[in-house]
Amino acid sequence: MTEPALYLPPPLRCESLAAIAARDGGTRAIRAETPAETLALPERATAELRACLAQQPPVGPSVEAVATLPGGRVFGHGAVLSADGTSVARDVSLDFGRPADTHWLLGERRLRPPTPLPGITAVIASALGEGYCHWLLDELPRLLVLGRQEQETSLLAHAGAAYARAAIAHFGWRGLLIEPKRRSHFQCEELLVPTLPGWTGHATTRQLALIREFAVGLPGVSDGAGEPERIYIDRAGARRRKVADEPAVIAALAARGFVAVRLEALPWAEQINRFRRAKVIVAPHGAGLANLVFCEPGTRVIELFDRSYVNGCFWQLAALRGLDYQPLVAAGDEALGAEPGQNRRDIAVDLAGLVAALR
Repeated sequence: MTEPALYLPPPLRCESLAAIAARDGGTRAIRAETPAETLALPERATAELRACLAQQPPVGPSVEAVATLPGGRVFGHGAVLSADGTSVARDVSLDFGRPADTHWLLGERRLRPPTPLPGITAVIASALGEGYCHWLLDELPRLLVLGRQEQETSLLAHAGAAYARAAIAHFGWRGLLIEPKRRSHFQCEELLVPTLPGWTGHATTRQLALIREFAVGLPGVSDGAGEPERIYIDRAGARRRKVADEPAVIAALAARGFVAVRLEALPWAEQINRFRRAKVIVAPHGAGLANLVFCEPGTRVIELFDRSYVNGCFWQLAALRGLDYQPLVAAGDEALGAEPGQNRRDIAVDLAGLVAALR
């Protein structure tokens, strides 16, 4: 008797979700399409920062659709595979920092045989979706694209955090919730796959509209009356990218009417209210700035970067929301960089430059 293989061979190629659905006997229903969008570089940025941001990927067109994949598979934190496991649906399987024609899963050598899931299973889980920024900008819009399904439908989603549970409850999902793990592998009798109307680093007007329309009705969300109009998002509780001499930064800002906010200590509705009310926001680069989606047009935003890592994802949100955005870096001889491997370094703040920017 032949023993079953301990590991399966990895996928061979990347394809589009539409191509896999067509070949495997699935369907693909288009709900909406977003044309390519041109973003203006921030007027308040220095020449070197404008040049750096100009290198960010353009905001191309996107399609809002839901595909069905008979026998479709899901590996790890949301990578979608064809029924035979030979193809990765690259346009719904995020792999930040890699070209669109490749994926880390193509080199995976520890792919265990899948666990079967009977009935209908929907997947909104995405890479890094355990964190707030990627959950808000990548996973939540997919849930809203999916629409409400029948009670027997299962849902593969990152639902461990309080904000995710609150959103799923508000949405009214009644089916089974399945939390994806690092090497979990499922083969679904029928897999529902919503596309990404936009994602971190590739925001679209449609994506932001879906999030805002949904959040307005959450319990506890208001117009933010009574909340401070000037806020600083601190990173004292962060494990990386801390702000060098942050107490001095907070003190200088407090003298100018700012209130320091630690977002991870606030319920989701209160985070939303703070950003809806704020007129001026100062923040080091970090996940909490995904909440810029809730700001009103004209809100002033100053984002602080270390020279080694300038990521334009929140500039994109600010541009699409009509915010008055300014990136700041300390002066130095080091060339501005955007390599993901540098995103753990602490952020040095030019305090005099920050104070001058607020005048």
